[in-house]
Amino acid sequence: MTDMAGIILTGLAAVFVAWIVWMRWLAPKIAGVRTISLDKYRQHFKKEKHVLIDVRSESEYAAGHIPRARNIPLDTIARELDDIRKQVPDDRALVLICATGNRSAVAATALARAGFSPVYNISGGMTAWKSAGLALQQEKQP
Repeated sequence: MTDMAGIILTGLAAVFVAWIVWMRWLAPKIAGVRTISLDKYRQHFKKEKHVLIDVRSESEYAAGHIPRARNIPLDTIARELDDIRKQVPDDRALVLICATGNRSAVAATALARAGFSPVYNISGGMTAWKSAGLALQQEKQP
């Protein structure tokens, strides 16, 4: 019985790892999402107009977010597609961020599949932002 339990646990672990690899790296790449480091984001989008979407929860966002970032939590992205289409000019890139880059990769994939382009995901997310000592805003968005 212990051998069977070990086989099952190993199989479940393999499925979990495969799912993470798919959601974090493969699905976004296939959908056309561009992963961008924090440094590249700051260089590339310093002057280029874009829409920065923070997909963390409302409480995470309220605790500290990038100035001018819009909060659209990951669990609402699918419901917000029409509003996002109305609010985002066609000539603007979408740049997504979360705590580490995982949730934003999922959201970026959904947006790219819905026809938004270009879509970027900031790798390292808010963890990288905070580590770099960059400005945070703590009041809630209007």
